[in-house]
Amino acid sequence: MTITPPPPLAIDGVRFAYRTDDVLRGVSFSVEPGEFVGVIGPNGAGKTTLLRLLTGQLHPAAGSVRAGAADVSRIAPLERARMMAVVPQNEAVVFAYTVEAMVLLGRYPHASSFGYEREDDYAAAREAMFLVGVEHLAARSMTELSGGEQHRVFIARALAQQTPLLLLDEPNAHLDLRHQSLLFELLSRLQHDHGRSVLIITHDLNLAGMYCDRILLLSDGHPAAWGTPAEVLRENIISEHFGVTVRIDGGDRPHVRLVRS
Repeated sequence: MTITPPPPLAIDGVRFAYRTDDVLRGVSFSVEPGEFVGVIGPNGAGKTTLLRLLTGQLHPAAGSVRAGAADVSRIAPLERARMMAVVPQNEAVVFAYTVEAMVLLGRYPHASSFGYEREDDYAAAREAMFLVGVEHLAARSMTELSGGEQHRVFIARALAQQTPLLLLDEPNAHLDLRHQSLLFELLSRLQHDHGRSVLIITHDLNLAGMYCDRILLLSDGHPAAWGTPAEVLRENIISEHFGVTVRIDGGDRPHVRLVRS
């Protein structure tokens, strides 16, 4: 399937509160077509809330979230599902779907009028499983898999959706070192070879520095820094907002080293 070019995502002056507690205040940034953007920040900074605003699950109290010319929250759910695929931070496995059946759920935005899968749906699912290395698990039940294997299946489901925008919330948190590396390499290929836009929330500052074009640092609901990895991953910025002492190596692709107290 040919993937349409991704629209720009524009977040302008967004504020959001749960009841009376402000979670995000004055957040503005953009994801340009074909760009790889990372969102970092300490726990409780508002990163997952930001993702829910980007996907239309939540509505900002002020400001706007737009995909192209459209307000994200006003886009019909099926149209939004053809535009963006989401990998949540945590997802419970409730039913004993096979891996293949779970990945095929990513094809629902492209379902035929009769509601059954076509050969191109199975082909997209097989390709997605191959890309994340779970094709050998296709017939296994999701309930039989480890947490890391389940999360790779959820990533495959998002890839099978074949959307121009990929939004991932800490997808590497459940993965071992090898599969973290493979995931970021895969996302980079999808960006460079297929023109997809990628937004990823991650606690791994070094992976963000290696792969992202631009990084947003959220701290206490505020956009504390926004720019290239070299502009954001600086010793004074990281120390101030994470409360640790670090040393930064490298130039355009900085590497963060934690210094023991």
